[in-house]
Amino acid sequence: MPLRRLSIREIQSRPARSLLTLFSIVIGVSAIVATYLASDSATLAQMAMVRAVTGNAALEIEAVGGASFDGKPLEPVAKLPGVAVASPLLRRYSNMTVVGKQISQNGEPNEGASQTEAIAERDVESTAGMDKAATRYRVQLLGVIPDLDRKVRGYTLVEGKELGDPANGDDGVLMDASFAKSTGLMLGSEVRFLTKSYVQSAKVVGLIKPSDASAGIQSGLIVAKLRTVQRWSRSVGKLDAVQIVIDKSAKPDEVAAAVRNILPPGLSVRKPTMRSQMADESTIAMQQGLRLATGFALLISAFIIYNTFQMNVGERRRQLGILRSMGATRKQLLWMIVREGLWLGLIGTILGCIVGHFGAAILRSSTARLLQIEIPPSPWSIAPYLIASGCGLFVALLGAFFPALRAARLSPSEAMRVVATGEFGSSRAGWLCLGGTAMAIGFAIQFLSVSGAVNVRHAVAGVILMKVGMVFLLPALIGDLTRFVAWTLSFFLRTEGMLARRQILRHRGRSSLTIGIVFLAMGTGLGMASTILDNIRNVEGWYRRAIIGDFFVRAAMPDMNSGQSADMPDGLTEKVMEMPGVELVDTLRFVRARSGETSVVVVVRKFNSGTQDYFDLIEGTEPEVMLGVRRGEVVLGSVLSERMNLHAGDSIPLETNEGATTLKVVGVTNEYIAGGLTLYLEADYAKKLLNVEGTDVIVVKAKEADLLSVEKKLRTLCEESGMMFQSYVDLITVIRDTLNGVVGGLWAVLALGSVIAAFGLINTLAMNILEQTREIGMLRVVAMTRWQIRKMILAQALLMGLIGIVPGVLTGVWIAYLINLTTMPVTGHAIQFQIYPWLLIGAPLIELLVVVIAALVPAERAARLNLSSALQYE
Repeated sequence: MPLRRLSIREIQSRPARSLLTLFSIVIGVSAIVATYLASDSATLAQMAMVRAVTGNAALEIEAVGGASFDGKPLEPVAKLPGVAVASPLLRRYSNMTVVGKQISQNGEPNEGASQTEAIAERDVESTAGMDKAATRYRVQLLGVIPDLDRKVRGYTLVEGKELGDPANGDDGVLMDASFAKSTGLMLGSEVRFLTKSYVQSAKVVGLIKPSDASAGIQSGLIVAKLRTVQRWSRSVGKLDAVQIVIDKSAKPDEVAAAVRNILPPGLSVRKPTMRSQMADESTIAMQQGLRLATGFALLISAFIIYNTFQMNVGERRRQLGILRSMGATRKQLLWMIVREGLWLGLIGTILGCIVGHFGAAILRSSTARLLQIEIPPSPWSIAPYLIASGCGLFVALLGAFFPALRAARLSPSEAMRVVATGEFGSSRAGWLCLGGTAMAIGFAIQFLSVSGAVNVRHAVAGVILMKVGMVFLLPALIGDLTRFVAWTLSFFLRTEGMLARRQILRHRGRSSLTIGIVFLAMGTGLGMASTILDNIRNVEGWYRRAIIGDFFVRAAMPDMNSGQSADMPDGLTEKVMEMPGVELVDTLRFVRARSGETSVVVVVRKFNSGTQDYFDLIEGTEPEVMLGVRRGEVVLGSVLSERMNLHAGDSIPLETNEGATTLKVVGVTNEYIAGGLTLYLEADYAKKLLNVEGTDVIVVKAKEADLLSVEKKLRTLCEESGMMFQSYVDLITVIRDTLNGVVGGLWAVLALGSVIAAFGLINTLAMNILEQTREIGMLRVVAMTRWQIRKMILAQALLMGLIGIVPGVLTGVWIAYLINLTTMPVTGHAIQFQIYPWLLIGAPLIELLVVVIAALVPAERAARLNLSSALQYE
């Protein structure tokens, strides 16, 4: 029996419904792929940057706080048993300048790839000191001893010569080949770096390609001779690290103990960190939101597929009855319908993987803005596509199986009936029990997550289960709900409302699922929208209190994950302080440190204003905090406080030049820099404890009458020295652009919910009209007008829409509140929950408008039915 051909014909005969099913699967699958790839890219980019520096080193010697140290006392390390290589390293961030077009060997201009726009700093300026029309890139300079470095860092020389070649001189550099291609540079190109010694020129003598897993996602890496980087950074004799490769037979712990015995005070040896803790903390909140959106996308997909196949089975009852009469077995009918679902699932999964692959670029861009780092695409992996494909096919199978099972159980006589006996066999009490149990379990999971009894990430599963339980309650409550809504709108709907309610109750299962889709879309969209607004409000409150100053001078935007920034020329702070009209000059410096096993970023400030508020405090008062800071006490970022369970009045351990030291915590501040893993310390104490030198940011406050003149002088100074200048307005614009980039991706995800709900409603109304064809014809014969027919179909949409929207608003508020409750344990940011009246009114009205618009086409179709054809329809 050619059941396969019959299945293909049935799919082709209902193109709109088949496309809706495909669309729902595509959304769910693409959400999984995009979320997985974007998160993976961010993680791999951070790991690649670490691997590019640590190479094959099993151990690494560093100073506490990441300060530079004298390398002379460490010469005996290379002679210790078990040590194969001890390679000194000096690493600095810098601004690299490319001036004009580079000319290739054949004389043609090399413009560089389009990736240039992605990697280039957004603060491109025309500078006098570094030539006009100079494009700047933030790079990482590694100063190494070439012969030793080749044994530590795995890379292949693609073109040119090694640094150790005498023909290259001292000022030659090796450049990552992919980075060189994107910037239009080549062998022999001249580049310039902004350093503590101001502008330094160098020639690209070799192009390299990482040979480990970081290949393909590493960029902006520049390798030079150790003494060259020392000279440029005015750090002669200084090192940032000594990387140790051990013999294969040696044990890392034993070698580390031997090294530790000969280390001077202030130095430590440990395994290189292979993961950016800051990046993990920065992306947790976004990933939590994306998981929630993805979960609901899959849930809505399952409901739509189930509803679609439930309708297909209803339309094909006679066909199924004829097939059973002709000898088709129940197993054959079951497999025929399930196969149709799997076909649609397979096509939707393939399309979803393609859409998700490109959608990952949008999420990756949003994450890059959030972390303020460049995130190239991650290397290709089959894992996200397999996971998404499995979920897509499972949802398609689940959605088609139960309608197929119902169809297979029909006897030929039952299938030949014109009117179906019902869609669900469970009683009202059964649905109440099932829905109530699911809701209770969901609430229990949420409670345990918020209280800390289970991982807080399980709260997402609790929310989804709770909403599934509410959908399960609909078949039992739909009669009471439609009666109440119809009575409320009786002044408008009247007789048409009564007819609409009867049609809705005729197919409780289909109507319940349609209402459930509207309910899920409304609740999820409103909840996440409210959460987004709460987070934006929190960030705005933070930067209004924590970022104070009229003007900011820096070499480049700092890496907010590692705290590293490009070197600023020496003496620049003093020049700014001497400018007429400058009222106050403060400085910022970001240095790495450790508190036990936790990596932290120490934010060093002078705190030299007696009137300024420096913190967005969660614990402590401004006078008490400022008094404590000037005594050498510290203020913790909110995430660090939560992770270490430390609060005002406690003490935090910190590795310093004097060994492990405990510092008193005087306050906790809301913080977004470095993922909130920050510790604020006054400059004099930071220099004593961590040997902190240099400046990352100069914060300038000008006298009100001299604002314009000071701005002009600072701009001129920055142009002459190749520095980056920002006014307060410029900096706030950067922050707002960052927020807009992150929020834009999430709003796009939320908009899909309304689209899916609209398609689901159209599908149900179309099916209702098909079943009412003869009834509509009879109503038209007894003088019912076309306007009344339109009103009847619109009434069906309004009844189902309002039943889904109103509870959706309430659950949306609950979701927003729950997300805020779980934010503190997950991210350390205490986000205050707030109700937005305009959102609670505007969102339901917009969703209701979507419902009305979705009903227009089916209503018009019903009003235009041919009477003679309608009366003959069975």
